Amino acid sequence: MTNISYNLIGRLDREIVNLLSAIDKMAEGLSIAFFVVGATARDILLQHAHDIRSTRATVDLDIGVSVADWNQFKALTESLVNSGLFTKSRAAQRLLFRDDFPVDIVPFGKIATDDGSIAWPPDNDVEMSIVGFQDCYQNAIPVLIRENPDLIVKVVSLAGLAILKIVSWDDNVERSGKDAGDLYLIIRNYIEAGNMERFFEKDADILQKEASDYDLSSARFLGREMANIATPATKTKLVNILQRETSSPQGHKIAMNLLGQTSFQNESYDRTVEYFNALLRGLLD
Repeated sequence: MTNISYNLIGRLDREIVNLLSAIDKMAEGLSIAFFVVGATARDILLQHAHDIRSTRATVDLDIGVSVADWNQFKALTESLVNSGLFTKSRAAQRLLFRDDFPVDIVPFGKIATDDGSIAWPPDNDVEMSIVGFQDCYQNAIPVLIRENPDLIVKVVSLAGLAILKIVSWDDNVERSGKDAGDLYLIIRNYIEAGNMERFFEKDADILQKEASDYDLSSARFLGREMANIATPATKTKLVNILQRETSSPQGHKIAMNLLGQTSFQNESYDRTVEYFNALLRGLLD
């Protein structure tokens, strides 16, 4: 059996397992690699692996697929539709599993332009930044979600998910509140989510640098781990986004988007900005 990071047999919703099984079968037949991103990855790594509850329910599945061009992407989506389990939707990137569960399929890899974006054919009128997807796929973690037969899927790491959330927040205003909330949840729980031992083994200096503030240390540790898996171009984009918000005279928009979410209305704006600034310090360490 392939090495696994988590054995989550019996912990995921059965419909999610069936959905991932169908995608795995079709992707393998076309020699296309994929990994789980988005809210489902968040729940797998926080809730199912470490009993850390999310603040919002998962209502869809997001996956990244490594493809060379749009023809390869089309071959995958057509195979999924032809299986009878998926139907098309109005959104270019979205299929519906059993007619009602949204599945967003995001292509990355050689399909991207030089600036790390994609534009959906045929009109190329819908653009999306996929900066960080390749970095995060290369550092994704294998998770066992079914046995007999075994089903192992790759899931973006929490550090990788934080990278994708910052890029998505900057790229898509419609998702800004959700992305800010998920990013904050990762920041606040990063050390507790299976990273305690590694933190004290190699990054305990952060505690002194952050004046023994454990929460800010968690944020800074996450920033370091994000820098470790990001390419220079990805890291530059992340740093530019966070520095822009830190210095903005209009206020830190990520923090403001976060506080606009019902689940986070009682958080302190100033303290929230401190978390994002500690994350930035970690990226720059």
